Amino acid sequence: MFVTPLKQIHIEMGANMGEFAGWEVVTNYTSSIEEHLAVRNGIGLFDVSHMGRIIVKGKDSTQFLDYVTTKNVLKLSPGKISIPTAMLNYEAGFVDDISLFMLDEKEYLIVCNAINREKNIQWLNCIAKEKNYSVEIIDITFKTCMLALQGRKIKDFEERELNLNIERDSFLKNIKILDCKVEILSKSGWTGENGYELILEIEEGKKIWKKLLTIGIKPCGIVARDSLRLEAGFLLYGNEISEEINPLEARYWIFSFNKGEYIGRKKLESLLEEGINKIRIGLVMKDKGPLPRKGNEIYSGNKKIGYITSGGYSPTLDKGIAMGYVEPKFFFLGGSVKIKIRDNMFEAKIIEPPFFKK
Repeated sequence: MFVTPLKQIHIEMGANMGEFAGWEVVTNYTSSIEEHLAVRNGIGLFDVSHMGRIIVKGKDSTQFLDYVTTKNVLKLSPGKISIPTAMLNYEAGFVDDISLFMLDEKEYLIVCNAINREKNIQWLNCIAKEKNYSVEIIDITFKTCMLALQGRKIKDFEERELNLNIERDSFLKNIKILDCKVEILSKSGWTGENGYELILEIEEGKKIWKKLLTIGIKPCGIVARDSLRLEAGFLLYGNEISEEINPLEARYWIFSFNKGEYIGRKKLESLLEEGINKIRIGLVMKDKGPLPRKGNEIYSGNKKIGYITSGGYSPTLDKGIAMGYVEPKFFFLGGSVKIKIRDNMFEAKIIEPPFFKK
């Protein structure tokens, strides 16, 4: 199991640790609901060092990445992020959904899901070799750490500590925050709130973690991060997306037909004509009761029409919420379905995520 470089700090602070995607990570510090609400109402700090960080550079890097990802890399400029974008397989299934940072004219950073880091590196190397692209692919995950600073009151932190103006989906390189050197500071996140993600050398990461806590920012774990992303309607690899699920089924509009050829494009075009056999929906439970969970079946009357991919309690709504897939003919916003939980049926309404409004 891989270990976050901040593990010792977390343990000394009394964090509960657990496993996620082959990493030992913080599950929670206090109550995960308390941590969730800290982000919705204030600012929370997450150690997300488990996320993969891969450099792609070389004379063919731009053309290579334009071929292996779904958005137009040729339109990126240094300091900008394509977020989210995706790498698809030849059947248009998700190899991964990623963030792509343009660091320099011929140098990029991919931030990817932890579970897919090794697979992604193999995929990139394989395509580069097969198509004879001159690129270098370097895994910097274990040489750096990554933090996420997220929350509704992030503006207060910006005015007090940053004194910087960064546009959404942009980043700065090599800056100082709280006397700590930050390699990359991006205006991005995965909670549905405004915020920043920081990539730092390990010792600088340890320093800034401690300093951020001294100014009253709440440390949070991965349980709160997951409930925040579910409320925001963000898709999780292995749940809503996988190698067997395509962007049309997921209703994940992170691809473009206004660019050249890329892996998965031909299959996407044929799927537009052929149609799809499942489609992603959002669900809100009608009443309080057992919470929907991954794997629960979805019914219309007595007919099984789909399944839950992510589900749980929404602290913001004080209700159970979920995402899942159903047969397309049953996708009606505002429509009612039933979810089978522990051999009992519970009513839910089909909605369009996100599940909360800023």
